[in-house]
Amino acid sequence: MDEPAGDFKRDTAVEGGDGSYRAMLSDGWELWGPAGGYVSAIALRAAGAHSRFAKPVSYSCNYLGVAGFAPAEIDVVTLNAARRSEVIRVSMSQEGRLFLDATVWTVDEGLAGFDFDAAPMPDLPGPDGIVPWRDVAPPPPTFRRFWSNIEERMIGPMIERWEERVPGAPIRRGWCRFDPTPTFKDPYLDAARSLMLIETMGWPAFMAGQTGRPPFVAPTIELAVRFHRPASRSEWLLCVTESPLAADGLIASTGRVWAEDGSLVASGGQHMLCRPAPG
Repeated sequence: MDEPAGDFKRDTAVEGGDGSYRAMLSDGWELWGPAGGYVSAIALRAAGAHSRFAKPVSYSCNYLGVAGFAPAEIDVVTLNAARRSEVIRVSMSQEGRLFLDATVWTVDEGLAGFDFDAAPMPDLPGPDGIVPWRDVAPPPPTFRRFWSNIEERMIGPMIERWEERVPGAPIRRGWCRFDPTPTFKDPYLDAARSLMLIETMGWPAFMAGQTGRPPFVAPTIELAVRFHRPASRSEWLLCVTESPLAADGLIASTGRVWAEDGSLVASGGQHMLCRPAPG
């Protein structure tokens, strides 16, 4: 596989202050334009730069258009500020055209509350010994740069020719590691890894239940993710995504992410809107 086309920390960096930030969208994260999860990672980091608190707990957004690989303006405003929490709005635009509107909750660290966990990691093989799928079935050129940045060791059957797959359950399970840097101490950058995976895997999960070349593509129109725990010490993240329903031009998916120690890191879901496939 080629060297990574992007660098997650560098390519999601924001600069500025006082509610006005800027970022450069890198073509190293191209899918159908800049990947939705990549754009959301930038928005989450802008919220982190603005917030008084070091812990992101939720992110929700509407994708209002397709961005370009160019500079983006980011407007950040605090909607509500309490003693130990904040609600922040993030809007991203290019040349005056708004393409993303997000809401982020952040909280102070060390809050008192219940300690309860009934969300065990599925009984699945670990990443050791699983061949990365991109080494078995290299992605097409359009997606190759994106997938050079994330090594996914998929749990389940892998075939050399994607068009010849046999439809199965609309589920995607795999261990994922970011290249070239797999972990980050920054809590917003750490959470952005899970955000990226939950947004990205909905379409592949749905396509696992289909066959042939799809007549549609389905970019995400809305995304909601909750961050439960940090995973800054876990190079590998287990992402399990299900896309069980498509109706009226929409596809729904839900995803969960676990760290290597078995702790649930994040959960969320999205709606995708079908559009005729190019060509």
